[in-house]
Amino acid sequence: MNRDIFEPFRHTQGQWNFCLLVPFGLLGVLATRRPVLVAGFSLLLPAAIETTQALAPIGRACDTSDFVANGAGGLVGTVLGALVIVFLRGTPLPRGTARRGLTATGIATALMGTVLYASADLVVMNHTVASPATSAQKAAIDQRLRDAFGGAYRATDYSVTTTGFEDAATVTAYFGNGMAELSWPDQWDFTVQIMSATDEPSGAFSVPGAAARAGAGAGAAKRPVGDKEAVLIARAYADRFAPWGTRNAKVEVARPDDGGLPGWIVSWRRYEGEVVLPHRFDVRIDEEGRVSELTERKVADPQLPPVRVTEGEAWKTFAKSFPERAEAIEEKPDPTLSAQFRSGEWRVDWLLVATTSTGSLEAAVDATDGSIHDPAEIPLARNSEVP
Repeated sequence: MNRDIFEPFRHTQGQWNFCLLVPFGLLGVLATRRPVLVAGFSLLLPAAIETTQALAPIGRACDTSDFVANGAGGLVGTVLGALVIVFLRGTPLPRGTARRGLTATGIATALMGTVLYASADLVVMNHTVASPATSAQKAAIDQRLRDAFGGAYRATDYSVTTTGFEDAATVTAYFGNGMAELSWPDQWDFTVQIMSATDEPSGAFSVPGAAARAGAGAGAAKRPVGDKEAVLIARAYADRFAPWGTRNAKVEVARPDDGGLPGWIVSWRRYEGEVVLPHRFDVRIDEEGRVSELTERKVADPQLPPVRVTEGEAWKTFAKSFPERAEAIEEKPDPTLSAQFRSGEWRVDWLLVATTSTGSLEAAVDATDGSIHDPAEIPLARNSEVP
């Protein structure tokens, strides 16, 4: 469900959907001389199409934007037809037939609504079509892309999608073999994904100087054979393009288990005592020794409130949020103290996860006032899909 009712009329797809049913309304009135009946059919037809897309296993989605565009086109066609028949003679469809048609339309609409309500999940969105990026958004993400790769990639297309709040969005830039995303308007989070060199010989980013630093020939990155070499290449990248990312930060390296291509993720994190600060800098090195992904969170270290809630107290609050599941907890991994931006201010949260035989329980407990946030139970099926 799209909150922006007029969005489809601002984009090509919605405009074509509008035009699609104008002839249906116009010709329907000319054929029946019953505008009210045709108006009902003009709304029934797109409703039936969207219901089928929602319920039938055909790989299509149900979108209120399509219904609004199609329905509006049919109604405009109906009005045009009504104006035309004022000047034309013809025999209208019998009133009894028209009445039965309208009755059937109402019954069909009620049935479809009932089936949709019982069988489909409703997702409310501010927008369902990506909006064009503004000049300021294009300039901002272009600059981040140049800073990250020294001008090796140039964006050719841009879009903007909202993230649930009217003032928060993600700017996306597409280039030859990859894409970049920048959070807006804060510009804190920046991510880049490039096709791996394993799939595309010209893919990923070869780090200048990485091979020479490793004692190999210049001109190409040294192919890593283990964690040490992966860190070496990631450091060579950071030293050249993002020295801020490794400053006063601890490094970790791991082989990703996310179902993607093999390689290494080298991460740098900053800490204030045991609290993980919002700073984030991750570089993914593929098996050819090239950068295939980049994740940045460029945020100045914030002033944080004191930690007053102990780990034990946090677990007690956690258990109270899942009274029916607390006894079923099988394992409680060590929690993390993390800086989180919530309601316009930085807080420190205990991030807690507990596993059960049927899934996992997750929640954040404020380490200062003990309040709990975002408690969720994740079923095993979903938990197995999300690493």
